[in-house]
Amino acid sequence: MSTPPRTQGAVYFSIVRPSSLVLGLGLGLASAVVPACYHPEPLNPRAMMNELRQADAAGGAPPVGPPGSPAPLHLPEGTALGEDRSVALALLWNRDLRAFRLTRGIAAGEVISAGALANPELRMELTHLQRRDLSQLGWDVRLSWEPPRPGVRAGRIGAASARLDEVEYQVREREWDLTCDVRSAHAALVAIDEEIRVAQDTIANRQRLADAVSRRVAKGGTTRFDLDLVRLSLASAEHAESQRRLERTLAASALAHLVGVGAPGGAVTVSGRLDEVAGDAAFPGQVELEDRALGNRAAVAATEARHRASEETLRAEIAARWPWFRLAAAPRVRRNEIFGATTDVVLGLDVILPILDTNRGRVLSAEAARDKARADVATTLSGLRVDIARALAAVEAQRSILRHLEAQVGPLLVEHDRVLTLAAQALELDLPALISSENLVLASRIELIVARLELRKAWIALERAVGSRVTPASPSTSRLAIPPPLEPESGK
Repeated sequence: MSTPPRTQGAVYFSIVRPSSLVLGLGLGLASAVVPACYHPEPLNPRAMMNELRQADAAGGAPPVGPPGSPAPLHLPEGTALGEDRSVALALLWNRDLRAFRLTRGIAAGEVISAGALANPELRMELTHLQRRDLSQLGWDVRLSWEPPRPGVRAGRIGAASARLDEVEYQVREREWDLTCDVRSAHAALVAIDEEIRVAQDTIANRQRLADAVSRRVAKGGTTRFDLDLVRLSLASAEHAESQRRLERTLAASALAHLVGVGAPGGAVTVSGRLDEVAGDAAFPGQVELEDRALGNRAAVAATEARHRASEETLRAEIAARWPWFRLAAAPRVRRNEIFGATTDVVLGLDVILPILDTNRGRVLSAEAARDKARADVATTLSGLRVDIARALAAVEAQRSILRHLEAQVGPLLVEHDRVLTLAAQALELDLPALISSENLVLASRIELIVARLELRKAWIALERAVGSRVTPASPSTSRLAIPPPLEPESGK
């Protein structure tokens, strides 16, 4: 059968259409890809270091972050940081926490990726290239697409959503850990400030004592040996005070690092007292605290979310074992002018049969991950109970120690100050015994401060384990006042 006659225009159409089609589609794809290109931005650590130094010089303001970051903070020089304000600043400016919060975006992107549909595929072909007559070329355009498997897609979305929840709970746990760390660092700095005040009072007392002994030496009332002994005790007290100032520098640097504001070695002034916790107040028992921790600890919720993600992953892997289909030609359009039917439209369907690969390996891995996540939940709960029990025991022990010191040592310190004042005024001084007793008194006062600090840290450890405040709100009235320095001699 002869081919129907074609006009010159029809021949031109058959020659140009395949190349025009390919060229047009190629340009369309290029225009769609070029705007999506990303050019990596270089990172300059030296420039970032200079920004940090400029922030230190500007009053401790961190460098401006990405869009949406809070405005830089400037703390006036000499501003005293209380416990609550230190925690609030740390939750806003701590660099480690701010970096960890960015993982939310990673998890949120995984949720979007899990729910995304597969892209369709467009296949283009030029046919009959073996023919020398360009008018006899044909073309073939095929669109294929694989619909989402309901169980697989839902499982992946559920797993990604659970991982996003896990990240959210991990951020909350980091925030609570940071809160407890800042409170502990703040309490340690307050304790060192009290120790420095005690050491300064001791230095003042020994300086007055050295002045009194010097006057007695000038009058011939005692020997140079006594004066040297007093001066040696004064030098020892000054050295101890210098050591505590060094400890304060290190503690202030640790607090500044946690808060995230100020130069690493800058001065930090704190306010507050160690005895604002009611040492004798009753608190809930072990079982009640465990129940409270179940609802408050973000770490428990994070392990639950991890287990939920493993269950959803297992759901998706099991669903992937079932047969599925792919739209291989939806549709396929073929044009070939050397045949009588120049245009052909086809619909095609591919069926995926899981015969050779039944996805058994991934299912077994998902089951093992699910079992491990379940074991992690049990491990977290067990560790939670241990932490609460240990913290309760520490609180009880530190309370007992502080009660004993306040009951036994406190009255003796008050009596010592009274007797020492009278003896200094009357110049009835047994210098070796006096210096020995002063050293013992200084150690006892420091021991009281350390006992209050350890009780505060024990409370904080209990609250860290529970996940919320347990500390009673009523302030304690058991504070031992630091005695004033000795009064100068009266007319001696």
